[in-house]
Amino acid sequence: MRGLVKVTDIDAVKNALLREGFKDPTPLQVWKEGQVFGLVKEVGNTLEMHVRGYNDFTLESEIELSREYLEHPYECKPYYGPLFNILRRYRIPFSLSGKLPSDPTFLKVPKKRTPWKPIAIGVAILLSSAFLLWAASEGGEEN
Repeated sequence: MRGLVKVTDIDAVKNALLREGFKDPTPLQVWKEGQVFGLVKEVGNTLEMHVRGYNDFTLESEIELSREYLEHPYECKPYYGPLFNILRRYRIPFSLSGKLPSDPTFLKVPKKRTPWKPIAIGVAILLSSAFLLWAASEGGEEN
């Protein structure tokens, strides 16, 4: 069994999470064995909640630094309270297969975080410029 929370309808869970604003982060997600979905939702400005569903009808839920930063995942902790609220709101029955840790009251994140998208855009511009310069120099040569 992968996760500690067992449900009878994994598709109902996925649909409820999508209605609650969770999104599919693919391709920026590491898939674990038996995983059938992984959805994330922003929590504040720098954190995100990540819920994974598995083919054995279990769920795993955690909170971590947003994947918007190179330091993701700096620290990742189990985080089930909000998931239970969603399951209850949508009347999705669930059971626990073990003792769950308490939701964290503190998550360690780096003071300086590095957004990766501006770096990726800068690299793309640099590579495009280099290619265009190379293509221009090759086009100007006569054989």
